[in-house]
Amino acid sequence: MAFLMHNSSRCSKGQFFVLSAFAIVAAVFLLSQWIEPYSIPDTSFAVFFEEPFIFNNIKEKAIATVKMSSDCNDLTFNLDEYKKFVGNFVLSKGMNVEFVYKIKDCNTLRTEFNITLKSSTASLKGSFTATK
Repeated sequence: MAFLMHNSSRCSKGQFFVLSAFAIVAAVFLLSQWIEPYSIPDTSFAVFFEEPFIFNNIKEKAIATVKMSSDCNDLTFNLDEYKKFVGNFVLSKGMNVEFVYKIKDCNTLRTEFNITLKSSTASLKGSFTATK
């Protein structure tokens, strides 16, 4: 009579492999959780600085005001109204604005702008020209 015996070394090799693979995966997972907070840059501070967004919006709308005006008188009126609006808006945000414009050519409505936006955390300044 022959008895078949299980090879215990084969069984323990498989268990060791499974246990080793689990330990390695667990170690890599824990290491990645520990390193992850340092590997992701924190860009949330950019949301708190709204000055660049406001400045760019003022610039874009100034150009749009020039393009939508029909003549020199209309442009002067529109820019005066826009300047008042910008001043009130920026003041409500706790900032100061210097909005200076000069109409250089009434035929093409070429207008030069110098805008300075100041707050307690930033100071932005820009000069540009807009034409119709």
